[in-house]
Amino acid sequence: MRIRVMSQLQRSLSIELPSLVPLQLPSRMETHLWFIRPDEVKSTSLLKHYSQLLSPTEKEKVLQMRGDELKKNALLARTLVRATIARYQTNNAVDPKALMFKKNMYGKPEVDWQNYTNCNNPPLHFNISHTDSLIACGVTVHVPVGIDVEDKERKIKHDILAFAERFYSADEVKFLSTLPDPEVQRKEFIKLWTLKEAYVKALGKGFSAAPFNTFTIQSKVGTKGEYNLCKMTEMTASSLEETNKCDGEWKFSLLELDDSHYAAICIEDDEASGGAPMRVIVRKTIPFVEDELISESKLL
Repeated sequence: MRIRVMSQLQRSLSIELPSLVPLQLPSRMETHLWFIRPDEVKSTSLLKHYSQLLSPTEKEKVLQMRGDELKKNALLARTLVRATIARYQTNNAVDPKALMFKKNMYGKPEVDWQNYTNCNNPPLHFNISHTDSLIACGVTVHVPVGIDVEDKERKIKHDILAFAERFYSADEVKFLSTLPDPEVQRKEFIKLWTLKEAYVKALGKGFSAAPFNTFTIQSKVGTKGEYNLCKMTEMTASSLEETNKCDGEWKFSLLELDDSHYAAICIEDDEASGGAPMRVIVRKTIPFVEDELISESKLL
């Protein structure tokens, strides 16, 4: 389902941005994933409107980027975050321009909800990821979220198994070594990387808190696009013994976006979920202009 809010906006700077259409908050164990394709935003007028939403600090960071493409992508990333979060404050409208952010002690961005005493909705958690050609923002309530997106055609300059031995767990290296087709091996390497990035970002403690080789991501038997996290003990991490201690504290989903990118989502399990799988709702957007509900995301 595609909703075009206004087409003439991209032709006239004198037109103000319309109000965002409010949305229901994500339910428990549900993640809303929004993404934008930078090459589909071609209007300089629209980009100027977007720049007016940013704080002075954000504007300065955008201007510091080298090259027009990097500047544009940085602007779109900040706009996507602001527009996405503002949609959900249905009881008390929040101006996306007025949103304020802070970072936790490890540097993960968060909304500074202390500035919104009149907001009755539970605080939203968000996370953002991008490539040169796609920017995504994941949103949850109640539980932390981490997302990562990677281009499906991303090339690996190094020998894949040698590279995996440096960064992946012994089980993951073993799995990759069983794949005789180099192209399949490359794709599975990228999928694992995407899932691992999502987990580390959901933790929100930086990469030093969870080096990639200290945990294993395994496909969940009997499911499509769901994965388990298996943590390694200090003994197995040093001796490279097989990892077999998996837990259900984190839930994963892996899917495709626009037939061109892998997207991984990781959320902390909510005790109230009763073990239910994560539900993912995906929307493609050009903020304030067009939203498209992707009703049948391709889980991998």
